[in-house]
This record gives sequence, structure tokens and C-alpha cells, in this order.
Amino acid sequence: MAFIVTTLNNFIGTSEPTFVGTTQIDGYVMRGCVKVNVVLRKMQGGMLMPVLGTTVTLPYGSGKVIGYSDERLLVDVTEFNDDYEFINADETEIYDASETVARRNSALRSSLSTIISDYNRLYRSEETGILPKSRQAKLDNYIPEITDTTVCVTLKGQFLKGTDKVIAQTIAKPKLSPLEVRKQRALEVAEIQRMTDAMLDGESAPSGIQDELDEMYGDDDGEF
Repeated sequence: MAFIVTTLNNFIGTSEPTFVGTTQIDGYVMRGCVKVNVVLRKMQGGMLMPVLGTTVTLPYGSGKVIGYSDERLLVDVTEFNDDYEFINADETEIYDASETVARRNSALRSSLSTIISDYNRLYRSEETGILPKSRQAKLDNYIPEITDTTVCVTLKGQFLKGTDKVIAQTIAKPKLSPLEVRKQRALEVAEIQRMTDAMLDGESAPSGIQDELDEMYGDDDGEF
């Protein structure tokens, strides 16, 4: 398995649950004349994960994806929505776009500071009081560099265009025995049955990945 970058225009979704071995794939990416099985990387809530540098629109402005945190996006807001207002629950405060970004940036910094503090407490040397070089490198690699306008969000909605790039994990087709082929088919049948049961119970059936690309709706939670 490997990770590749592809555009949505180059992705073909499956029309029904499809397994490669025991992995349910989202669809295929064309590489020349070859169809490659892939699972698309997703954020919390199932929305597609765009690559670094993608421009996204938020209720309070727009900016570029500069990193990831726990399957959420770190977005550096560069343009503010002058018409945006956020009113708190008891309607005592009203925040404009820049104030909202500042508050969310403060929450992000606080969360990152807690992570750093906990990591240092667990792994710092009792003799020197500092982290070993290997531990410091891991922490530096995990903690992203942020600016004063960086926010952490999970997006829902039509924020990606067909030309936007996403991350996909390739799934190699294994050589299966007749028994393994039957097991794979059983997994597909079970997934179809699960979706059917959900509809019969009055719940929303999980949409296929192609539906997700075609019918996404807009929102974001804006929290770290």
C-alpha cells in the first residue's frame, strides 16, 4: 500500500460496496490505462481530506490548508468575510470574522500547549529536565507551525472542485484462494445488507463516495 495525490476528476467511485481482500475501497484512480484501487483519506465526519495548499472557504473567511491535526484541517485564514457575525449563546457578545479567528486561534494554541506540556512531563529526562533529542524530534514533527490566523476545522460541504487534489491510499489486489474469494464476497453482501437495514429502519443509508462528491453541503465546526 502507498499514498498518492490525485484530483477528484481522476477518481471513479464504486457504485456498490466493493472489497479488495478485506479492505473496502472507495473507488479507482486512473494511472495511464490502469485502474488503481484506492481508499480516499477523509476527515472526521467522512469528508474528503484535501492536500496542503488547497484554498478552502469558511464562514468567516478563506485560507489555505497548512497542516492536519487529528483528521482535521489546519487552515491559515488570509481573507476575512466582512459580513460575518457570531453571536454567543446568551446574546451578550457579537464577534466579527477577525475576532472569531482570534478566539479560535487562541483555543488552538492552548490545546497545542497542553499537548506539549503533557509530552514533556512524560518523556523529559529526570537528570536534565529536557527531552531527549529523539523525543524532541518526534514532538517537533507532530506539532505544526501555526500563525496568528491559523484555525483548526472539520469541514462539511462542497468545498472541493474537480481539479482539487486529494490524498488516496492505493490498495493492491491480493492473490486470493477460493475460500478468500468467498469471504470477500461475503463482506460485500454484508455491507449491502447493512445499508439496506439502515434504510428499512428509517435511517439515512451511508452515501456512496460518488454521491459524497456530487451532493456535499456546507458547514464547519471550527474547533480544535
